[in-house]
Amino acid sequence: MAEIRTIIATTTEDDRQPAVREAGVERALAEHATLILYDLDAATSPLESPVPTEWSAEGTSETVGDRLGPEELEAAGRTALAEQVRRARAAGVDAWGWLPGDDDRGTLVDYASRQPAPLLLLPDDEPELSDGHLPQEVVSARGR
Repeated sequence: MAEIRTIIATTTEDDRQPAVREAGVERALAEHATLILYDLDAATSPLESPVPTEWSAEGTSETVGDRLGPEELEAAGRTALAEQVRRARAAGVDAWGWLPGDDDRGTLVDYASRQPAPLLLLPDDEPELSDGHLPQEVVSARGR
């Protein structure tokens, strides 16, 4: 199997899928990989972005990357996700969060394909996220 450098585990604000997040922490520890908790609840409306945009805040291209730490997540009003990231870091994982603009499969796959050597961990109860083929550089593993 190819080296895995980035684990992308889907999560939710209310932590209704803890098995996926926990599997992400375990796998990141085992692989010595970075963990990104991908918030499926982040997309609020087609007219809003969960993170600052170039129109809503000056200089955001320099300050908002593709991974957010607990402080940035709290600033975006995502305290629950910030706490999930903190708990993963306390367990010894290089953990981050991400707030996608859309909660669809295409957005998730596009995000994953931009990460180094990614592995997706997906919930069993949302099959639409993994329907179809994934790009060769993105590997998927179902949640527990």
